[in-house]
Amino acid sequence: MNDTNEGIPMGNAEWQEIVKSIPVVCDITEPTAEGVVRQVLKAVFEKNGLSVDRLDDTVSAVIEHSQKDIGFTAMYGLAIPHGYISGLEKMLVGIGVLRQGHSIDFNAIDGSRTHIFFVIVCSSPNHAGYRQFLARLCRCLISDNMVSRLASVSTRNDLEALLSSH
Repeated sequence: MNDTNEGIPMGNAEWQEIVKSIPVVCDITEPTAEGVVRQVLKAVFEKNGLSVDRLDDTVSAVIEHSQKDIGFTAMYGLAIPHGYISGLEKMLVGIGVLRQGHSIDFNAIDGSRTHIFFVIVCSSPNHAGYRQFLARLCRCLISDNMVSRLASVSTRNDLEALLSSH
């Protein structure tokens, strides 16, 4: 599927629809990036009614792609691991928040340890809306101490209220 809207900013309605679909996994204590991604993707699969049969392959794809793509690496305690799995009809997004002083080394370019993860999976980098979502998410994340505010998120409603204003 080609992204026919490339270069067009994501509208508020599309943004709100995605934000409302994001499962939030709080209090993650996994000690590895793979464990965090697995826990978040499991919640994403369950919320979207997807079989967990593809969970291992999806986790591997996200970890592998994120290690290669320095453009979306971790920074300021936040990471956006993402990957592509053929056959997905819609983009899947989840957020994981490590609490109680937990963080992991996700090879952040600023050397920081990571405690907030937006995990994104879609069929390809040309998936409709993927680039627009990523651009809007990045704009949102660099505003108003967003990383520290995200660290206090404990429910999907909290996340929705925080991201809806952007």
